Amino acid sequence: MTNNAKIAEIFDSIQGEGPYIGYRQLFIRFCGCNLLCDYCDTEFNNGDLYSVETLLNEVKKYNLKAIHSVSLTGGEPLIHYEFLKEFLPELKKLGVKVYLETNGTLSKALAYIIQYVDIISMDFKLDSCAKIGDLYNKHDAFLEQASNAGVETFAKLVFDETIKDFEINECIKLAQKHDIAVILQPKMDGNTIKVSHDKIMETFNCFSEKYYNTRLIGQVHKFFDIR
Repeated sequence: MTNNAKIAEIFDSIQGEGPYIGYRQLFIRFCGCNLLCDYCDTEFNNGDLYSVETLLNEVKKYNLKAIHSVSLTGGEPLIHYEFLKEFLPELKKLGVKVYLETNGTLSKALAYIIQYVDIISMDFKLDSCAKIGDLYNKHDAFLEQASNAGVETFAKLVFDETIKDFEINECIKLAQKHDIAVILQPKMDGNTIKVSHDKIMETFNCFSEKYYNTRLIGQVHKFFDIR
């Protein structure tokens, strides 16, 4: 166990996004990311180095019987896949579920650790909102990896007023191909929604009329003013 990972914070809170909203989780926020999305509100460069052993000891300080799962979040946890290859087998011995929050672009890294993951919360990154180019091919490869492993997976999608029809159609194609739920999240600034009511409903209706497994769920933890 020689690998180290830089971790910004470890905390006990509720899941504020997606279908597991409101469940209590232990969050491990990893530093660093392979993307730089325009709307990112996470400070993920400052943190402390943890070994597998020291992180496990930190996790054991929490009441694991009270939590639904351990959320690996970031940043992008999968850039630390070498560390996770050692950490996750030991974490699973504690009898917890592993919930991976990821930007869905690192399918090769996912392959190394997917056997230890119970739930994948993946982001569809739209260039109109994230300003990082189109990533549909990378998302497709990532979802193929998750599907082949039989891991429960859903996709979150942050959108704003500039969302384009072709982006909606491309995301729907991927969702249909891999049979996953799509969770629409209007872009926020703090606890303020930055998308008009009309655009939110227009986008939701456009998705749901073409794909049944679409839900509109905001970031509830921001309204509660918790992490």
